[in-house]
Amino acid sequence: MHQLGHGGVAATAAKIRRQYWILQIHKLAKTVKYRCVMCRRMEHQVESQVMSDLPDERVAPFTPPFYFSSVDYFGPISVKVGRNKTAKHYGVLFSCLNTRAIHLEVAVDCTSMEFMQVLRRFFAMRGQPAFILSDNGTQFVGTERELREMVQGWSSEELRDFCAERGTTWKFTTPSAPHHNGCAEALVKSCKIALKKAIGDQLLTPFELHTCLQEVANLVNQRPIGRAPNDPDDGTYLCPNDLLLGRSSSAVPQGPFRETKNPRHRFEFVQRIVDAYWKSWMRDVFPLLVPRRKWNNDRRNVRIDDVVILADHNAVRGKWTLGRIIQVYPGTDGKVRTVKVKSKGCEYKRPISKIVVIYPTEGYDDE
Repeated sequence: MHQLGHGGVAATAAKIRRQYWILQIHKLAKTVKYRCVMCRRMEHQVESQVMSDLPDERVAPFTPPFYFSSVDYFGPISVKVGRNKTAKHYGVLFSCLNTRAIHLEVAVDCTSMEFMQVLRRFFAMRGQPAFILSDNGTQFVGTERELREMVQGWSSEELRDFCAERGTTWKFTTPSAPHHNGCAEALVKSCKIALKKAIGDQLLTPFELHTCLQEVANLVNQRPIGRAPNDPDDGTYLCPNDLLLGRSSSAVPQGPFRETKNPRHRFEFVQRIVDAYWKSWMRDVFPLLVPRRKWNNDRRNVRIDDVVILADHNAVRGKWTLGRIIQVYPGTDGKVRTVKVKSKGCEYKRPISKIVVIYPTEGYDDE
């Protein structure tokens, strides 16, 4: 009866009760509809899981700015390179995972060689980070491969000295999962809005674009982070520029201090300024990182051998890519949010938000 139109639970139960009276018919109809492959294909309800805890890099205070960073490209941006000639340049955003400060650079193209030059400029200005998070863009993957090949063949002593001095851990997010690098994606949106308001439809030269990007970075770094002050004694709001520029504000101790040339007292003064920022960060910013505003429902973990449909935005209309889960990647809390799917002739690593389970192996009967 359900196959005749693939109706809902109430419609299926009503059609059956025209001829038969079955006890607990709604429970049976619900089970039949839940296991129907065609209904799962048509509804397109992708999998979801409860939001995971923040990674350690996001909640590690008392670290230098950009010690834990994420990077992302945005654009293209049309620039004027001649009298009647234009080109496409790209913006590169580096975001500090702790202070939420940003650093903007200009890239001529999306090649790995160009991104290595951008990376060197970032290292020269902000220092060597210990951790970099990025998506699976070809320029990022190629740069990571080039840097890894540069140190092949080194002795253990040379490699140890290099890593101790410049060691950086590079982590890639799951393909087709931009929300895994949401720290950079959210700030890219802010920078795009600022550029659109500043540039509009004008064509800038490459150096003018570089100047505009630096101004935009300074404006975005001046934004409030954490809760806004609602008491006169709270002082001004906390922003990333407080730590990057070291400008004094009401949140920084103003004195009076003892007028002495003792270097020990001056060292204590500098440390007091830095500690004041992190005390404000722990009071105003950290409590806002803990609550989960979405993905609050704990669901069944997808399992190996589950038959799924890939939610591919490039798929042909009316055609679904069937696959089978061959590997799962549970997080620190045991919840699976990334899987490897095998389809016809290839394998994909995808987040669970890009798959629809149409035939689970087990686990649904108990729920």
